[in-house]
Amino acid sequence: MKVFNKLIHGFVWILVAVLPVSMVSCKWTRHAIEYERGKTPIVEVRGEVLYEEDLRQVIPLGLSDADSALFASRYIQNWVQDILFYQNAIRNIPDTKEIDKLVSNYRRSLFEHEYQRKLIEQKFSTEITEDQIERFYNDNLRLFVLDKPLVKGLFLKIPNQSHDMAQIRELFTQTDDVSFEAIEKYCIQNNASRCEFFYDNWRSLSEIEVLLPPLDTPLETMLEDRRDLEFKDGEFTYLLNVSEFAGKGDSEPLEHARNRIRGLLTNSNEVAYMRKVKEDLYRNAVEKNLLIFHNKEK
Repeated sequence: MKVFNKLIHGFVWILVAVLPVSMVSCKWTRHAIEYERGKTPIVEVRGEVLYEEDLRQVIPLGLSDADSALFASRYIQNWVQDILFYQNAIRNIPDTKEIDKLVSNYRRSLFEHEYQRKLIEQKFSTEITEDQIERFYNDNLRLFVLDKPLVKGLFLKIPNQSHDMAQIRELFTQTDDVSFEAIEKYCIQNNASRCEFFYDNWRSLSEIEVLLPPLDTPLETMLEDRRDLEFKDGEFTYLLNVSEFAGKGDSEPLEHARNRIRGLLTNSNEVAYMRKVKEDLYRNAVEKNLLIFHNKEK
């Protein structure tokens, strides 16, 4: 840490020495600056101050003292250059009406955004209920039509030379916990194997199909006839057991659509609530005669 401090303060003197003459010789009236209590000034230029405590917060963790000092030196130089450039920009752009307007509009939008966030946070402190989700789903089934097949099941990829192939074939069509544990244990003990359990969550059929060797017949077509499939190439045997299947054009399962519905309902409620807030504010302003319409027809 002492090495870092020494390098930083040494760099400050170097920086002053190498700054272009035009930067340090410009006329500048120095005004008294009230430094922030409890902070250590490192660099000061034209009324702006960079403190050691603020500099330390931007230095990435894990750097050596030398690398930290190098990062700090570049940061300080960039900081000084930005201050000088900004102040030159102010002096060379005398007409600031358009900029002031943009700043005012941006400040206004920030206030509105923060106020809206607080209102929504207070109003919608509780999540969308399961009943609301199910009601929306049942009332809007036309919105939930699949454009790609979904499946639930189990996928296994096992080396052809495995001595446990017969046992795995027997287990992989079972859906009890004992069978799952046995399969999982086998996969852990054999790094070349791959097991993916997705009985509890829907997966895109295309995600599963890319795990298989090249197929002559689309996987979706095969699943119309049977739900437990086996494939083989020169190195591996691929086992797929599909417990549930939802084809293209079918209704999207509620379980798969739940999070999207929750987002739709939340957004809809928020939009309706903010519309009501603004309408109430307008109505209140009219009732209290706060609005003044000029050039109103009599």
